[in-house]
Amino acid sequence: MKIRGIAHRGYPAKYPENTLVSFQAARDMGYTQLELDVHLSKDGVPVVMHDAALHRMTNGKGMIKDFTVEQLKQLRIAGTEEIPTLEESLRLVKGEMIVNIDLKQTGDYYTGMEEAVLDVLRATDMVDQVYLMSLDHFSLIKMRKLSPDVELGVSFIGSMPCVLPFMKEIRAQYLGVKLCFLTDEYYRMIEEHGYELIAWPVNSEADMSLVVEKYPSALVTTNDLDMWKSFLEKRSLLPNSRIS
Repeated sequence: MKIRGIAHRGYPAKYPENTLVSFQAARDMGYTQLELDVHLSKDGVPVVMHDAALHRMTNGKGMIKDFTVEQLKQLRIAGTEEIPTLEESLRLVKGEMIVNIDLKQTGDYYTGMEEAVLDVLRATDMVDQVYLMSLDHFSLIKMRKLSPDVELGVSFIGSMPCVLPFMKEIRAQYLGVKLCFLTDEYYRMIEEHGYELIAWPVNSEADMSLVVEKYPSALVTTNDLDMWKSFLEKRSLLPNSRIS
């Protein structure tokens, strides 16, 4: 049975975020979508981690961009886990989950990031199984110029109706909105434009109830996969078995 929802960085409530073991847990639970974050190594390899710096998650120090992928692979997350590459992560869930890739680009911080990510999507034959999001909207513009086919999504911290025409311009389908900024009016606008709303973060039963009752078409992004599954079970809301 598939669970309609986005596993945020895998299953960080139980496993180290953005690791293969965390992704596998989400896949094994039957979540339809996985969210992960991508940076670029010194030698141009897309690697998966939320922060640009290494100290919070690993036993290393410094910035990801200053280390080759071979050097990054020597570091450990929670003592045992490696920093995964984007390719490793995608191959793990291929055919099982849609992948929401958050590009951690800022200006030209990572030269060639967009090209490198597209190369991985093509090498893994997963262009049609992912969508790319970013807070850096210039990165999304570049992505659309590089590829007419890849699906795009726009991230925003606030509620900004001005983003809707921009989404049409770059042919983006997904809009990520922080839950506290969602309103009935903004929700209606998103629905009327035919975009897929992603609500985040949704990590409490109160927030889950809010989304289901007020924004029922939204994709929920959660850290607590068991809680969301139990919530859906209690309300008899588990969908049929398909990737959505």
